[in-house]
Amino acid sequence: MASPTQTEKPRGKAPPGASWQDKEEHVLPKNRLGIVFLGLMCSVFLAALDQTIVATALPTIVAQLGGGNQYSWVGSAYMLSAGAFGPLYGKLSNMFGRKPILYASICTFLLGSALCGAAQSMIWLIVARAVQGIGGGGIIQLVIITISDIVPLKDRGRYGGFVGATFGVASVLGPLLGGALTEHVSWRWCFFINLPTGGVAAVILFIFLNLNPHQSRPIREQIAELDFVGLFSFVGGVVCLLLGFQFSQTSWSNAKTITLLVVGCTLFVLGGVNEVFTTRSAIVPARLFKTRTTAILLLSAFLHAITFFSASYYLPLYYQVLGASATGAGIRMIPFSLGTAIMSIVAGVINSRTGKCRPIIWCAYATMTLGWGLMTMLDYNSNNAEKELYPFVATLGVGCLFQVPIIAIQAAMPIKDMATASSAFMFLRTVGGAVGISVGEAIISSLLSKKMASIPDISSYVSGSTAALLNDDVSYLHLIPDVTVRDAILHAYSRSISAIWIMNTPISGVALILTLFLREYSMARKIVTGEVKTPSDAEMGGIGEETRDESEEGRGADLTRTNSIALAPKEEILDT
Repeated sequence: MASPTQTEKPRGKAPPGASWQDKEEHVLPKNRLGIVFLGLMCSVFLAALDQTIVATALPTIVAQLGGGNQYSWVGSAYMLSAGAFGPLYGKLSNMFGRKPILYASICTFLLGSALCGAAQSMIWLIVARAVQGIGGGGIIQLVIITISDIVPLKDRGRYGGFVGATFGVASVLGPLLGGALTEHVSWRWCFFINLPTGGVAAVILFIFLNLNPHQSRPIREQIAELDFVGLFSFVGGVVCLLLGFQFSQTSWSNAKTITLLVVGCTLFVLGGVNEVFTTRSAIVPARLFKTRTTAILLLSAFLHAITFFSASYYLPLYYQVLGASATGAGIRMIPFSLGTAIMSIVAGVINSRTGKCRPIIWCAYATMTLGWGLMTMLDYNSNNAEKELYPFVATLGVGCLFQVPIIAIQAAMPIKDMATASSAFMFLRTVGGAVGISVGEAIISSLLSKKMASIPDISSYVSGSTAALLNDDVSYLHLIPDVTVRDAILHAYSRSISAIWIMNTPISGVALILTLFLREYSMARKIVTGEVKTPSDAEMGGIGEETRDESEEGRGADLTRTNSIALAPKEEILDT
């Protein structure tokens, strides 16, 4: 007679991913994680700092270089290039290995930083920012992928939390440092400051980062498998959409704007259809969207990025419109940015201890939606408590969503899809950020022109009534002597910026509703650890002999297996 447990097991529904999780084995190279993570966090600090450091410096940059109508391009160019090349990073790291692509990304970023610091015109600066974006996008994606290679899934919340906190600290220091350097040294040092940090990161990672052996294949064979149709469709779609949003600042009915938006959407659709039917190695595999959980996480990453980057970019502008200096705006951003850093660490620790992602994601989106809703009430005459508290509420949710969704998507995918899934996630986050910045500028431009047109005698105090011309006068608006005109202008500008928070609120609400349908995947995996015995082993990632079971029943227990990674079947070796 069968025992009760034997008869009950077939009736129970298997947990999500059980069909492939039991067969998987995660090969971990031996690393000194403390030192390695110092290098990885320095790398993230580089890329994250430059997404925020220019926000407080932009009014000064525009005043010196001109080009007020290209205000948002300084931010959008970075995000556009990072997003356009996003699908390539994970694929290239599979082809050539993680280290070469990570080093190339750091070098490209540093080259772009040097060119930004030397810029003599707005066009020069925008092009250099695009070069920065190519490197910065690679840095962020390769750090996430590398962490998935060297840290067990159950521990990634804790380590990923520190990476997310680094992102948050960079957000804190970015506006503050940008303002201080702009006021007391030169805005050019907002970019030159990246050079020593990048050098330290590159040296640390070159010496101490160990990865599994890369299973190389002939370059010609790998290129033959690359999905060029999907690549050019997505890259072209990103570029056209962002250009369309950029030109929409002038008019949504302009033929150029409509054409670019239609072409961009068409290319995205064609790229998606191609990914479904292609026999080549897909850039964004359709299987990522066939699983409900991964599809929701990818879409929510896009929506989260729209709200976060639009806030990071235009909240400092709100403070400066009301009279804050570049440094003052950076100081006022501290509650927003510091809350992000703290909550990233807290969420990571909770995730590692509980092994659960869904409750964290639900609470985060609910809090973030509440925060954006509160921020819609901000105006020129809001008190200081409202100006600081409302953004802080939003950031309590924002910070939790830097790393936990990435861990959730990695838990929902087999190891062979880890790099592709992480790359797709970061690609959509980067594109979402670029869309958020561009749409934010389009909203301000559209509303501000209409509001300014109704203010009498405005031409006597400012350069013009359009957003492009007013961007040149941001630092002087609070000094207008006529109180009536000044208050009218500050009210118009404040409410135009608040329209961005009005946009963010339903976007965050939609993301919350979507995440209610997530499934919880187990984060337990069988782990094979390795020891580095020689310098050559260090470069190759080391050979390991210890296997541990991290399932709930046998977490941390040694298995009766003594074979080394070198003797394992080839398909079990993680291809990095």
